[in-house]
Amino acid sequence: MLVSKEPHRLLLDLAERYGAIYKFRLLHLHVVVITDPALAMDILKSPHVDKVRFLYSFLDPFLMGTNLLTGHTDKHWKAVRKGVAPAFSAQHMRYALRCVVECCNSLAKYLEDQGPNKAMDVDELLLRESMDVIGRFGFQKDMNAINSLWHPASEANHNVRALLGSTEEVVERTKTFCRWFQLWRAEARHGWTILGRFKCIIRDLLEHIKTTKLEAGTFADLLLKTKDPKTGKPLSDKQLLPEIAALFFAGIDTTGHTGSFCLFLLSQHPEVEAKVVQELQSLGLAASPKNPQPRELTYADLAELVYLQAVVKETLRMFPPVAIGQARIVSADLSAGNNLRLPSGTCAIVPHHAMHSSSLNWDKPNEFLPERWLVPGTEYAVAKKEALVNSKMSKEDARAAAAASLSEDAEGDNRQPKRYIPFAEGPRNCVGQSLAKVSLVATMALLLARFSFKLADDMGGAAGVRAAERYALVNGIAGGLRMHAIPRESHKREE
Repeated sequence: MLVSKEPHRLLLDLAERYGAIYKFRLLHLHVVVITDPALAMDILKSPHVDKVRFLYSFLDPFLMGTNLLTGHTDKHWKAVRKGVAPAFSAQHMRYALRCVVECCNSLAKYLEDQGPNKAMDVDELLLRESMDVIGRFGFQKDMNAINSLWHPASEANHNVRALLGSTEEVVERTKTFCRWFQLWRAEARHGWTILGRFKCIIRDLLEHIKTTKLEAGTFADLLLKTKDPKTGKPLSDKQLLPEIAALFFAGIDTTGHTGSFCLFLLSQHPEVEAKVVQELQSLGLAASPKNPQPRELTYADLAELVYLQAVVKETLRMFPPVAIGQARIVSADLSAGNNLRLPSGTCAIVPHHAMHSSSLNWDKPNEFLPERWLVPGTEYAVAKKEALVNSKMSKEDARAAAAASLSEDAEGDNRQPKRYIPFAEGPRNCVGQSLAKVSLVATMALLLARFSFKLADDMGGAAGVRAAERYALVNGIAGGLRMHAIPRESHKREE
């Protein structure tokens, strides 16, 4: 039954049944769901739409106030967005890569220490890596998320557990009425403890950046320099705390879970994994008989990893982090395309998963086909859906496209509607998407150069993972993703 499905898959089923535009009524609210790329772009880029606040307001107590993620597109929001956006420009991504390499090397050492026979929750491990990357890149703070794995009773590990568990607690509070006040229940009291520790961590981070000499142009540096448009003065602590909390909340889960889905897909498609390894070896980034000592990953290498980028893009197509998509309220009568008219007060939803997986937008949408991204312009909608073709970019064009796709500054042809929008679209797109792209590609390159990942038997195969997929604020896997990290022959340590 449809009601038994996860919400993003339900929206896809409805799109397949009723078409690229359908509507329903939710109490007094008229809702229109759109998976047509041209109409979706018209709506998302319109100045007459904004976030539906009541769908996000439940996060405000958790994030200690409104922020870039949950707030209206008002003068304050625009000031903060404009203030911190340069931190994610292409020139800062080289520093981001250094952070990723350091954190991923720590993760690789932990995987080696645990050995191939132990099934580990790679989802949690990648969430921890994301936490470390954001801490170093955004705040020049070592969160010790990976290193604390060797010291499970440490204060650092308890803090990590609180950061990871806080999202789960927020989800539980949305599902259980009055969970906040059910203090006679042990899980409710535990939830209060987790959220309390989370807020302490965020306050400590604020104190850290206020007392540390920050690198110019980092997220924390730019955030402290941002002025309140009402007063002309720097943001108050009350205004800073939600922005810090939102960066951790939005960045950790999205990047970590996407990496997990990528490793899962590769474990089910060894022929794709073999092509990734071959590409890494050809660049000297993975050991081979001709090159037993691989070199260190550099920023310039990311543009050369054309096939690996295709793998990451295909993962994001099939498992977009915010799979349920973008919900916008129309503030003035709006026309989209030639025939769609949305009256003021209408709620428009553009579901990312449905747009990415609709048979109206893609050929073979349910198949994992990284090769589709070797065709120029794959992210754009086509007037007439055509069969997957074999034409590929030239080597030079592929490198240029790969380099451009890592940067948020490269918007491509804005006149063409996109059918691929994993980081949202319009003025409310993800401000940190360039960091996410660099982190995902670099992490996969570093891990796959060292390990092959095999799904643990108790996961129940591909069907078990699919059944465990859950949408809880972002798309993830209930209970984690247990896998064996098997060192590649050339990376096995000498006995």
